[in-house]
Amino acid sequence: MRNILKYLPTGRYLTALLLWIVLTLNPSCRKADYQTNIADIELEIEIKRFEQDLFMVNLDSISQSVPGFYQRYGEFFDLYNYRIINIGGARQVTYPDYLRTFLTDYLNHEVYLETMRVFPELDYLEQILTDAFKRYIHHFPGMEVPRIYSFISRFNRSIVSAEGILGIGLDNYLGADSDYYPRLGLNQYQILNMHPGKLPADCLMGWAMTEFEYNDSVDNVLSNMIYLGKMACFTKWMLPEEPDSLIMGFTRGQMTFCKNNEAKMWEYIVENKILFETGRISIQKYTGEGPFTSDFTPESPARASVWLGWRIVEEYLRRNPEVKLKDLMTDDDYQKILTLSKYNP
Repeated sequence: MRNILKYLPTGRYLTALLLWIVLTLNPSCRKADYQTNIADIELEIEIKRFEQDLFMVNLDSISQSVPGFYQRYGEFFDLYNYRIINIGGARQVTYPDYLRTFLTDYLNHEVYLETMRVFPELDYLEQILTDAFKRYIHHFPGMEVPRIYSFISRFNRSIVSAEGILGIGLDNYLGADSDYYPRLGLNQYQILNMHPGKLPADCLMGWAMTEFEYNDSVDNVLSNMIYLGKMACFTKWMLPEEPDSLIMGFTRGQMTFCKNNEAKMWEYIVENKILFETGRISIQKYTGEGPFTSDFTPESPARASVWLGWRIVEEYLRRNPEVKLKDLMTDDDYQKILTLSKYNP
């Protein structure tokens, strides 16, 4: 495929549907108004510091500590054992030995101390999440606000979510200058987003993907673009002051690239009939993580197409003001959202 900046569309590959869309688009657009009045909503988020309790446990009486962990942390305790550090249930005979090995591992203890240095308290994050979930209550009345826990996992997981639970892996947010991440063999594009400032957006994005699951009945590039664009839009509604670049995990230069090349990226995707490709390689190429989007340029970010999906969703909401956020998040007719957005960058 040709480089996007050298690509001149001929139009001969457009399907009848896409041609109709392009010819009927209206060029006007603006950012959605993400402001929400939350002054009268009562909520106070508390992040329970599971890692502190865990690393202070008496290693000689782990079995006796298990009931206390269940009492304080409930289902999250099982979630941590099964899905995060993968040592199995706390009621198995071998559990104390497995947990003791995890807690006495030199690197794990070192990472715990570093986590406590970077995150001695989480008051600032509690306030950000309190306001975010007040907005959630406003837009989604009757839906459950998660119980939130922090943990460390030897870098296994960043954000985990389950019914009523949101877990934050603090050891994956120690800062882009942390010595641990290069030692793990992580790529620079991954490390750039492993800093405390990324936590609020990752928390809300993770929660959204649990509450509003992807409908893969039609699994193609378009549906993934729109679905992930909806997740970014939700995150912006919950965190209106958060920069778009932080929500997307883009550098300033990558964000500038997207804004300057929005029309060219869309032209390329449409002209090459990429929207309806169903292969996992194509879907990953355009919506997955990576150093850049290989069919565009090295200056482009990976997931640039997800940003386009976000722009489509914004246009859809702008042109259809009767559609509320709760309607958007439960609507998985991705083709309809594209058509009614009349997207024309």
